[in-house]
Amino acid sequence: MHTWRQKFLTWLLVSLMLSTLLPGVALASTSVAIPLEQAIQSVKQNFIVPPEYTTFNSGFNESENRRAWSLNWSNPADNGGNFGAQVDAGTGEVISMHCWKPETLPQNRIPSISLPQAQEIGTLLLQRLVPNRVSSLTLIPDSQLISLTSYGRSNYSVRWQRLVNNIPVLGEGANVEISADTGQVLGYNLNWSNMDMPAAAGVISPDLARQSFLQEGIIQLQYVLANNIKPLVTRQKLSPLLIYRIDHPSNGVIDALTGKPIVPENNEWFGGGGGGDTMKMMSKANDQSEVANLPLTPQENEEIAQTSGLISQEAAANAIKKWVDIPDNLKLQSANLEQDWRDPSLRMWNLSWSAAPPASILLSSTASTLPLSLYGRVNAQTGELLGFNLELPQPSDSTTTMSQETAQTLANDFLKQVQTQRFPQLKLDEISSARENSFKMVPGANPTTWNFNYLRIVNGISFPGNGADIRVDRANHKIVAYNLNWVDSDFPSAQNVLGLDKANELYLQTAPLTLCYSTYYKSNRRLPEMRLIYQPQTPPSQPHSSMIDARNGEKLNEQGQPIAQNLGIHVFNDIAGNFAEKEISLLGQAGLMGEYQDAFHPSENIKLVALLRVMLDTASGIDNTRNLSDQDVIKRSLVLGWIKEDLPPDSVVSRGLLSQLMVRSLALEYLAQLPEIYQLPYEDSSSIGTDLKGYAALTWGLGIIRGDGINFDTQHTISRAEAAFAIVKTLGTKTRP
Repeated sequence: MHTWRQKFLTWLLVSLMLSTLLPGVALASTSVAIPLEQAIQSVKQNFIVPPEYTTFNSGFNESENRRAWSLNWSNPADNGGNFGAQVDAGTGEVISMHCWKPETLPQNRIPSISLPQAQEIGTLLLQRLVPNRVSSLTLIPDSQLISLTSYGRSNYSVRWQRLVNNIPVLGEGANVEISADTGQVLGYNLNWSNMDMPAAAGVISPDLARQSFLQEGIIQLQYVLANNIKPLVTRQKLSPLLIYRIDHPSNGVIDALTGKPIVPENNEWFGGGGGGDTMKMMSKANDQSEVANLPLTPQENEEIAQTSGLISQEAAANAIKKWVDIPDNLKLQSANLEQDWRDPSLRMWNLSWSAAPPASILLSSTASTLPLSLYGRVNAQTGELLGFNLELPQPSDSTTTMSQETAQTLANDFLKQVQTQRFPQLKLDEISSARENSFKMVPGANPTTWNFNYLRIVNGISFPGNGADIRVDRANHKIVAYNLNWVDSDFPSAQNVLGLDKANELYLQTAPLTLCYSTYYKSNRRLPEMRLIYQPQTPPSQPHSSMIDARNGEKLNEQGQPIAQNLGIHVFNDIAGNFAEKEISLLGQAGLMGEYQDAFHPSENIKLVALLRVMLDTASGIDNTRNLSDQDVIKRSLVLGWIKEDLPPDSVVSRGLLSQLMVRSLALEYLAQLPEIYQLPYEDSSSIGTDLKGYAALTWGLGIIRGDGINFDTQHTISRAEAAFAIVKTLGTKTRP
């Protein structure tokens, strides 16, 4: 819930900076329907500007679609704080607002405002600010999670989509950010272009758009490199996945009037949504007698084995010199040996040369033609050249050039020589290369290189993440850059894949082809225009999926990971009337404890790992813990001091252990270790050991655990409902630091 706020603040700061580009004298001659005084009144009549924000300044900015006043109030005190707004200088509408005030974070992390209440607050604001536009806005049914973490404030971002002719306009609408603690409006933004909207008459049907989408082969079977682990930590190489995804110059955009894919020209795009020898060291005493070697860990021995037999720095330099002429004016400045992040078993030499010419060369006529720098990469195990980049001075306007055909021949010949064994797997990516080279020849302003991209083909399937790139200097007729991106790994078989028909069906179920308006930004500073298009769009309430598994059709995210089915809020169907119904519902709104989807199983004994996972989710944020394994959860809880020994993840949780976990999460264990200062209200207090007495007393006093109301019963096994109740009460305690 904080992402929109960050983007909004960035946008606002940029807007305020742009406003300073128009000098004050220009405003005197600028004819606007809404003067500055009226703009100020529009803001102050709709929002409360904190009275301590006494410093005020204004600006004016103008674009092809809008002229607006930028207003900013700030607190001159050292602790800061500001209130900013923009007002349309033609209509007087407030089009944005942001309020930031440095405050101590609330100790209570339980939201006071529900999402429906926030939506009502936002609706009333829009009716007051832009009453003429409300009928063209529809509330986006966003089942957003609430945040229960201890950092940052919990805010709701309520969004509305702009509709024209009942068709969504991508990227346009309204956002309102509302504090979940107070219900205060913290931010507001109206994104509304004034461009002419094409009439919807003559739009092709969704069926025809789908037919065009299928016929053009927009969905492709491909290999991608999974990026869902930390290979340098786990020492595992990244493995390719076989997936289906959009791979087409149109990015899946179909012209809604002609039914043809829209392929933007260069620098044009749609807005709104549409990567040595082993040194042996010996320690000796002063009398030259050998000191016994200390034992090495298995990890240390593994590293020694992997680095043995690597080529030297000099050999790596010679591997680069074999393919690149290095003149005397380039001096080696740095060299480092490192692991490949994709494959920890691979080591690479990185060498860098830069120009250090003597005075005689600086004064000579050839100085301007000498290279400025050179960087190269070499496989430290095989001596294979992995890439280089040679920087040459910019040529003069009169420098002769070479044709694209000649450059391509040069690139092909070089690639055949440097990658003789791999060249059969490489294929020129004609679409990508053509786009990079599709510039107009302008005398004196021609790009200095021809660029060629080669795709790797495995089992007849393209692997866009692998291949080679080559740049050819047009003036010097030489290759100035080469880069090989190659993974030596086992590739999934192409057998038993879904097939394009099924893949298209499943992909378009995930992201249906949607008729929408989208802004088309043109090159050469021409004004943008609005276009009617069909494009796959993920429903707002669903997590975005960029690809699907080629065998089972499972939705995958950009890292190639399956999208968890229990993402989002949970509305549990088996908690009505339960003593912890309110607390369980709150955790469901935060996306927690959804192991059983729409059911909660309140009477079931909670597993230790499930309890610790919820505690981590509320401490670090669900996005930071979602991919932790059960063992990772146990390890992290040990580091945090919540548990003191490595317990089995499936362990049941006693009431005594629950009291310890809650107190430790509050950082109050030092108080629990003073059992003699407490009097317990339980009838079985005499049977509670001194190791638990302080925990039982604190959790009673804070209202977190009250036993059965009579006895504490340290060995009582905790249910999922009891755990949820204790967690929420702990989150709401006023003693949290």
